[in-house]
Amino acid sequence: MSKVINTKFAVLLAGVAILAALVVGMTMALSASAATYSFATNLKQGMTNSDVMNLQKLLNSDAATQVASTGAGSPGNETNYFGSLTKAAVIKWQNKYASSVLAPVGLTSGTGFFGASSRAFANGMSATPTTPTTPSTPVAAGSVSVSGATQPGNGLLVQSASRVPFTKVTLTAGSSDVTVNSITVERAGAAVDSVFAGVVLLDEDGSQVGIAKTFNSNHQASVGDAFVVRANTSRTMTIAGNAAADLSTKAGQVVALNVVGLNTSATVSGSMPIVGAMHTVNASLSIGTATVAISSFDPNSTQSKEIGTTNFKFAGIRLTAGSAEQVRLRSIRWNQTGSVGASDLANVKTYVDGTAYDTMVSSDGKYFTTTFGSGIVIDKGLGKDIWVQGDIVGSSSAGRTVKFDIYKSTDVFMTGETYGYGITAPAGSGTAANATSEFTAGTPWFDGSLQNVSAGSVSTVSKAASVAAQNIAVNVPNQVLGGFEVDLKGEPISVQSMVFTVASTTPSGTATVTSVLTSVSLYGPNGNVVAGPVDAVASTGSNQTVTFTDTVTFPIGKGVYTLKGKVPSSIGNGSTYIVSTTPSSQWTTVTGQTTGNTISLSTLSTAVAMNTMTVKAAALAITVASTPSAQSITAGTAKTFANYQLDASQSGEDVRFSSIPLNLTLGGSATASMVSACQLYDGSTVLNTGSNIPTVASGSNTFTLDQTLTVAKGSVKTLTLKCNLTGTSANNTFAWGIAASPSITVTGVTSSNDVTETVTASNGPTMTIGTSALTVTKDSSSPAYAVVTGGSTGVTIGGLRFHAANEAINLTKVALQLTNTASSSAASLVQVTLWDGSTQVGSATFTGNSRNATSTLSGTFQIPKDGDKVLTIKADLGNVGTGLATSSSGALIAVDYDGTDTTGTQGTGVDSGTTISQGSSSDTAMSGVRVMKSYPTVAKQTSGLSSTLIAQSGIDLYRFSITANTAGDIGLNELTINVATSSASTANGTTSVTNLLVKAYTDSGFSNVVGGSYTAGQVVDTIAGLVSSGDNVAALSSPLTIPAGQTYYFKVVGDVAQVAGTTGSAGTVTTKISGDAAYPALAALMGQYATGLGNFVWSPLSTTTAATANLDWTNGYQITGLPSGGTDSFTLSK
Repeated sequence: MSKVINTKFAVLLAGVAILAALVVGMTMALSASAATYSFATNLKQGMTNSDVMNLQKLLNSDAATQVASTGAGSPGNETNYFGSLTKAAVIKWQNKYASSVLAPVGLTSGTGFFGASSRAFANGMSATPTTPTTPSTPVAAGSVSVSGATQPGNGLLVQSASRVPFTKVTLTAGSSDVTVNSITVERAGAAVDSVFAGVVLLDEDGSQVGIAKTFNSNHQASVGDAFVVRANTSRTMTIAGNAAADLSTKAGQVVALNVVGLNTSATVSGSMPIVGAMHTVNASLSIGTATVAISSFDPNSTQSKEIGTTNFKFAGIRLTAGSAEQVRLRSIRWNQTGSVGASDLANVKTYVDGTAYDTMVSSDGKYFTTTFGSGIVIDKGLGKDIWVQGDIVGSSSAGRTVKFDIYKSTDVFMTGETYGYGITAPAGSGTAANATSEFTAGTPWFDGSLQNVSAGSVSTVSKAASVAAQNIAVNVPNQVLGGFEVDLKGEPISVQSMVFTVASTTPSGTATVTSVLTSVSLYGPNGNVVAGPVDAVASTGSNQTVTFTDTVTFPIGKGVYTLKGKVPSSIGNGSTYIVSTTPSSQWTTVTGQTTGNTISLSTLSTAVAMNTMTVKAAALAITVASTPSAQSITAGTAKTFANYQLDASQSGEDVRFSSIPLNLTLGGSATASMVSACQLYDGSTVLNTGSNIPTVASGSNTFTLDQTLTVAKGSVKTLTLKCNLTGTSANNTFAWGIAASPSITVTGVTSSNDVTETVTASNGPTMTIGTSALTVTKDSSSPAYAVVTGGSTGVTIGGLRFHAANEAINLTKVALQLTNTASSSAASLVQVTLWDGSTQVGSATFTGNSRNATSTLSGTFQIPKDGDKVLTIKADLGNVGTGLATSSSGALIAVDYDGTDTTGTQGTGVDSGTTISQGSSSDTAMSGVRVMKSYPTVAKQTSGLSSTLIAQSGIDLYRFSITANTAGDIGLNELTINVATSSASTANGTTSVTNLLVKAYTDSGFSNVVGGSYTAGQVVDTIAGLVSSGDNVAALSSPLTIPAGQTYYFKVVGDVAQVAGTTGSAGTVTTKISGDAAYPALAALMGQYATGLGNFVWSPLSTTTAATANLDWTNGYQITGLPSGGTDSFTLSK
């Protein structure tokens, strides 16, 4: 039997042969059929070798996995080729032995790939020892029976592999639950204990139960934590081994892990030992690897964390997959070795790159295990951060510690995606230390940093910005004296006594009993009183102190606390109070509410000074606002006459009043009867209604309010006066103001003290009755002349700017006219639409031969008082062509405002309700649009064009393109090429161009010439010389048709010659396509082709052909890309 094997595997086989001879007497009944085949290489579809034939023979030995029943691949007809039949048979075989072949590598169904796991099982499948069985008997209560399950196949124990399955044992409980404390395992076979780094117990879901154990002197270990087998149920557990990192001196040894005992108080029945797989030690197979590092999410230092800390990252590692294979992370087991108990922690979860996974806590509260379901794949060379995070909650955990380690490297369970073996992370070299996180060579493998749990602490006490500096009143309770913010961590705290120092600018000298603050209370974040009221006590100088002996409880987090009290009436205007407190010395008996511990505030030794409060008497200043200004108005309802400003910014308390007298001054022939329904507004709220609306008289008018109006201290309130104005005439004037000493009763809201208001007398703004006016002009947004296609809709052709004087006007209709009578007709227009921004507000249709139309607006178009608004005119154009709206192209469509129609443009005054006709007699003059069946677009092309001037024939001087609009073909019959050469000089010599020609192409690569009668795409006959002006008329040898929507590409070619000067030859050649400055003067809209028609002569092919005799030709005026000065030029230089 010929096999291709490598040198390492040959050595391995030799070692196995020697060991086999030493263990002849062992109870290992190897079947002849299994010994016949040994697979050293992976096999897959498409391969051809002798191992494939042996594989087919193995498959054919079982009817359930035969390759074929007849022909190639059938029993006796095996071949060397691994085809689809062989792959299908391998899948059947893998599925049959799934628990031994697929499960160890995380697969649930066969793949057809005969890899390491399949080979290992096939190599030893017939050498699997049988497990002694006993007759099935009923299990008594408080008892458990032990039996062997389907065992893993014999395979390899590869160095550094973890959780390699050896033996499966099924435990069946009787009529009551059974607790199994551990399972005793014994190493067997011709091997040494040190082939294992540890032995572990795996649950049915693959999760590890307990920690890895090592063997005692009897080669035994008790594995697993206590677990329960429920009454009348079975539970199958797996004994697995973690291979040592270096097995080079132990390769070839054969080892087993037998179950020899069950540690439980229940009665045990069944036969032991239970023998599983016997694996061959292998040191040559290179399985996947993973490197480790401290994660950036690991604190990596000892910190003090308060009770109540949430979402703290206790420890973290970073795993990076090696280059051999992808790595699948399956579970991780954290070991909490700090002094806190499990109940001191909550919401402990494992995070992988920010995704949270639940943990399962061991019975002793020290191990937190996370199983990642089907696993998390880490691609080769890439890494993932893994950390453990949770909350510190224990009421008695202050002074304890939290420390999350990983006891052994195998507590991070990973498997390789290619070979399926468990992967063990490497040992570290650091030294365990509480201050930092380290990977060590022993245990714990990962040593996390220690975190100390502290009781509650006050992080900061600071001035509360939200309790701003403000004015306060005398003899008024609950005046704001100051505010502070407490930021508390860990646990709530209580403070039994709090002292505040109050510094004041008055009274001078020693404070007296009659000049101190009284009824001072402390208010919490919710506005409730948490301490007080108490009276201040005079201290030194002008200082006083406020002492609260109420126990105040501060909750976790930030909270703002406000002091309020009563200022004595003896304190004068302008006096100030500044309240401060020093927590370290003025807050006493501070206790944690969770731990009961005494909390130190020694770090808060700086006095916290709150915002300054200024004593102000109640005050109100009344003025007439500067807006609205004096202006012309018209009669109407709810006209705004004046705004009154009520200023309490310098008041110590809120003030209120219920009536205010305002003055009316009349001018011209105005009378008070013209003014009615006068009301004051606070924003949108009407303050006087019904019987409180005064009958207006010239002079003083008292406005009585429906409700008392309050103006908050520190604020300014604006009241607006609106009245109806009727029966008046031009130049009458009306002014509402306020007298210098009006009779107003103003009082303090809290104190009820009278307030002497300050009034700035003013007649108010003068409103003059004017005449409404509506004017119209052309707006600057009106577009310039443009060429468009027939059938276009929504083409913007103009903008009209409307102005309304003295009142807002709702436009009702607009008079329009079709100008350019010599070159347009109503037939060219389908309709005109009018727009207010994006909203259509009207339309107009020019019917028959009429050149005038009036649009009655269907939508609201309101022009603001003394303001402007633009109405946009858009047109829907008729189609051009034989039998269509217009048969010829070239119509110039311009729609303008008709100023001669005095009543055609009108609006309605918003206030007066009267009809207002336009006052602009001049027509507008729009540029208009030229309507063509189709049109060209010209563009300069530089792709592939060199700017270096070379003196030789056939030089590309210029490249450009012409695109026909999608509306139709266009014809081209003449170009004008402008060529300018540099001036001759004695030093540089002369540069000249001759033999000018134009070629046309259908592609941008200039490789496919146009067809037709043109030779090699040359559409312009060669021009032998250049005219002195630089313009060269290049008439096409025959009209060129460019199809609709297509682009043709052109190059201008010439022969360049240079005559050297005294210093050599140098010069430039600049080329462009000349444009046209005006539309041609024609007897009709379009003309026949003639060389004098323009610099760029083209046809929209309205008559469907490009015949030069058709009245269908024009020039390039305002064609897109071809301005009157020509296209962008291109210069060749040397």
